Amino acid sequence: MAKFLTPEWFTMIAALTDAAQGLEIPKAMKDAVVNLTIAGPDGPVEMRMDRGIMRPGHAAAADVLMQMPADYALRILVAGDWSVGMKGYIARKITLSGNMRKLIPLQVFKPTPTQDALRREIQRQTEPA
Repeated sequence: MAKFLTPEWFTMIAALTDAAQGLEIPKAMKDAVVNLTIAGPDGPVEMRMDRGIMRPGHAAAADVLMQMPADYALRILVAGDWSVGMKGYIARKITLSGNMRKLIPLQVFKPTPTQDALRREIQRQTEPA
């Protein structure tokens, strides 16, 4: 198991993503690059959703910037609870800036079977921060 948001966690994510067979990523996700700044227990952690793939660090030219606490990021990215995103935004725990038109199609996002299988494996191997 790898602790959420650590370098080892990002290495695990990359290995699991590379090993995923036939990863089907919807067009709306392929069309968006989102930089995330997560308020982690040891300070801010920069990561990105780069055309549907989680990667460490920020992209040079992202469409959207999101900031959120680690517990929200864990529930959205690892547990797959997308409803937390809207709740966090309304509660002002999640802030957004950039091209919101890129995020609108993601509001109705439903993971493909291959994406859900990858997310479940990531969840199985992730230790909360």
